[in-house]
Amino acid sequence: MKFKYLMISLLLGELILAQVGVNTTLPKATLDIVAKNTDGSTVEGVLVPRVTGNALFSAIALNLYGIEQNSLVVYVTQGADLGNQTGQTSQVDGPGFYYFDAIDNQWKKMGNGSNIYNTDGTLSGTRNVMMDGHNLGFTDGRIGMGTNSPDPSAILDLTSTHDGFLPPRMTMAQMDAISGPAQGLVIYCTDCFGSLGCIMVNDSANPLTPNWGSMCSTNVHTGHIDDLQCSGATTSGIVHAGVIASGVSTTILYIGGNGGTYFSGSFNSTGVTGLTANLDGGTLANGSGNLVFNIVGTPSSTGTASFMITVAGKSCTFTVDVDSFTANVTSLDCANAVFSPSTIIQGQSYTGTMSVPYTGGNGEPYPQQSFTQNGLTFTLPAGTLLTGNGNLVYNVTGNATSAIAMSIPITFGSASCNVSKTVTTGGGSVTMCMANNTIKAWATHNLGADTSLDPNVPVKEIHGYYYQWGVKDHVADTDTPVGAISGWNTTTASNGAWNSGTEASPVKTALDPCPVGFRVPTKSEYADLVNNTSNSIIGTFAIDPTNFGSAKQFICPGNGNKLTFPASGQRNRDNGALTLRGSAGIYWTSTDYSNANAYYYYFINSSVNSANYNRAIGWSVRCIAE
Repeated sequence: MKFKYLMISLLLGELILAQVGVNTTLPKATLDIVAKNTDGSTVEGVLVPRVTGNALFSAIALNLYGIEQNSLVVYVTQGADLGNQTGQTSQVDGPGFYYFDAIDNQWKKMGNGSNIYNTDGTLSGTRNVMMDGHNLGFTDGRIGMGTNSPDPSAILDLTSTHDGFLPPRMTMAQMDAISGPAQGLVIYCTDCFGSLGCIMVNDSANPLTPNWGSMCSTNVHTGHIDDLQCSGATTSGIVHAGVIASGVSTTILYIGGNGGTYFSGSFNSTGVTGLTANLDGGTLANGSGNLVFNIVGTPSSTGTASFMITVAGKSCTFTVDVDSFTANVTSLDCANAVFSPSTIIQGQSYTGTMSVPYTGGNGEPYPQQSFTQNGLTFTLPAGTLLTGNGNLVYNVTGNATSAIAMSIPITFGSASCNVSKTVTTGGGSVTMCMANNTIKAWATHNLGADTSLDPNVPVKEIHGYYYQWGVKDHVADTDTPVGAISGWNTTTASNGAWNSGTEASPVKTALDPCPVGFRVPTKSEYADLVNNTSNSIIGTFAIDPTNFGSAKQFICPGNGNKLTFPASGQRNRDNGALTLRGSAGIYWTSTDYSNANAYYYYFINSSVNSANYNRAIGWSVRCIAE
């Protein structure tokens, strides 16, 4: 009955007054609703239609809301799903009152939503923001992180008992490229002072002439000297025109050193160009000392090469004589070059010699010559040619990074030729059961392992190298100290660095570290190996830098062949420090995941799994036949 009376009243109000009042006979608007009671004894208010954001999204397809619904109001009980926040409901992201703006064809939330998280403005008083138990406070114009009461003397107060403050990190070149650095500007230089790294402060009041001072952990101040005596410079080694300088250095005396640190530097030659004098950063003596500059490059002509140097606030110029290269031979016989020892094995340390016969030597002296190829360094010591026939004997040291047929260019005077030498893998392969009753040959050892040892008996020497994904050269081995590695590279390789093909049809790239005939396996190939073999553990899985005896072994049920993966752990992606040795074997695949991650397989005591992670971390590599 009350409903009927209400309807009659509404109709009469519409006909007589063109205004409607609820609980009032004198409406002050088109619709004037007055509370029945104001003492809280009854439920008062207006209930507008309640819908979900997804329901409003569904209405878009039916074209229900248009110009005639302009200013319509609803209450959204639940925001639209993320995929439904589009079109008319692009702003319907949570519960609240929404009105339909037909001009913009949008549901808009009532209220401007302004707060300190998304809108600029002025804080009228103290503000404290909490996230996961950590505080950010704004108090009396000061900012406190980790405290809601920043010290009155500080505009920024960072408080913590377990975290530190990281200033911007950059190279010395990037530091020097800062435009107009302010006095007091602070950065951390990653490669200052011989790549030791140091906090640096600009203490110059003139932004056009910055003066970066050091705040190293040794509390050594910036180096200064009273005098740099280039006039007494002494040079060891001989420089010849057109010949790469090798084993040449110049020593310069300084006086009045203050015990401070000085930067590394490179100084190009003038007069005779093509040479560079390199100085490693270091610490000055208190008083007198020597600076040693290594001379590198190929001089453009005979004459005098001049080097203008600046170290620890003082400058001077020293010179190096460039002589004519008078030593000469009629011919070089690279075809009969002899290596001793004769075998070079990929990934194993090599120390030996390479002898290259020559004819028609003119008896003249020659300087040291040196070059590198495939991880090996070839050094011809300074000497004197025989008159007639003889041998150029190069000292060869290093670790051959790839098992390839090397073509080694030899040039002496006007004669040149190429020595051919094949680097062997040194390790074998074993066929393992794969998908669809197929088999595939896998390398028996990790890359960098001692391939003369039994691959199924885990010892230190079969753990091998650690590689960053997409990088050809290894970044650590089992003898690398467990701590952080100076100069660790955190830049990740590009997609396709180890596989320019597809997952189903992989193509080995030039950056693939595996020897000839092998490549880094794909994620799918590791999955085939795991899913078609049984596995067992060897040794005790426990985190210990000295634990080289744990491994996961896979056994092919068809032929009983075994493949053993040592639990070599990893080198941290941020600084190269060793972790997890003895508790996990972690092996890269050639399959990229994103611009920064790639897939890997890891073996622990109880399981075998695949995942993806940042490419800068250092893990083991096992190769598969192409």
